[in-house]
Amino acid sequence: MIKLIPIENRHSQLLKFGANETFINNIGKIEELKYRVENVTSAYFYLPTISDYQILKGLNIIPIYCDGESFTVFGFSKSIKKIFHFELENDKIYSDYGTNWNLLLFDIPFEYFENDIDEKLNLDLFKKVGKELGFDKAEPMYKLLDIPLEKYNEKYKEVEMWKIEIAKQLEIL
Repeated sequence: MIKLIPIENRHSQLLKFGANETFINNIGKIEELKYRVENVTSAYFYLPTISDYQILKGLNIIPIYCDGESFTVFGFSKSIKKIFHFELENDKIYSDYGTNWNLLLFDIPFEYFENDIDEKLNLDLFKKVGKELGFDKAEPMYKLLDIPLEKYNEKYKEVEMWKIEIAKQLEIL
């Protein structure tokens, strides 16, 4: 890692690279996502200790949000810009969003739907969370996900392909 952008510059730097202000302002404040989209305090503690990770090599890093011991960050250099997700103690990128902020914002409610559908999740709550994320495609996304259980389970067998299909329908990809 070349440099960890200081927390006091984080907000302005994320906006500079295309993040939406609603999302940045609500990180760590959305009750329904409190354990999935957490504030970046732990990132500023742990990232300096893993600055030698290959995935961070040659990049300036701006923490976006934390999820327990995993981090979503924006990495940039003169020739590279990308949003990616990785876990502490594992020098591997799990999700690479390129510079597509909408794809990142798509992934958060997808996981929310996936994990909370058996709970009290409904269209109104999903739209509320989408609005707090600054994700304006929550309603059509919910309608694409809210399918009969058998069909959902069948689609989920190829979840990455299904996510691409939905993202294309939502004109995110």
